[in-house]
Amino acid sequence: MKKLSIVLLFIASFLFLTNCQNFSDKREFAQKEQAKKDSIFTSISKKWHFDFPSAKPEVNQAMTDWNQWVQFKQELQQKPKTSLLAFQMKVKNVSAKSDSLHLTVPDDFNNPQVRSRLITLDTKIKSLDTYIHLQSIPEKKVLTLISEINEEIKGVYTQMDEVVIKKAIPKEIGEEEMLRALDTTRNANFDKMQDAMQKTED
Repeated sequence: MKKLSIVLLFIASFLFLTNCQNFSDKREFAQKEQAKKDSIFTSISKKWHFDFPSAKPEVNQAMTDWNQWVQFKQELQQKPKTSLLAFQMKVKNVSAKSDSLHLTVPDDFNNPQVRSRLITLDTKIKSLDTYIHLQSIPEKKVLTLISEINEEIKGVYTQMDEVVIKKAIPKEIGEEEMLRALDTTRNANFDKMQDAMQKTED
């Protein structure tokens, strides 16, 4: 009986020490993970700055009147201050707002080049949303994407500036008529075409 008590005491002590070690290991791992998250939060916080450049007056006015862009800009410029989770939520919200920008471009700037820039911007934001939500966040990739998003924003303004510049270039004499003549779809006369086809069949 005494031997059994000693064995049970030994087993209990062993289990207690093992549990203590496991708890200590888990706590140490949790502390390391938290330190890593804090470090990533600090890095992102330093990098989180977006420039919305000044453009030509017509572009600035269009951007001011473009409700979806205003909301996107406001969301992006509100910098989280508390935690990495706050940044994750922020990127998710920004991603939702960038989703349809290319579908709501103001009429005067609604061309393939501007839409293409906005789609590229949205793609970069979606990538950031993916990487920042990974279990192990690739810090360098996230920081690189923030820089690339900044460049894409500048690219949108540059592309819209180009639209204004091209519109301001005076057309040469007769150019308007020549462009109309080249626009075959607008000049196509359906009735004449049907008559011609009818005569050919006869």
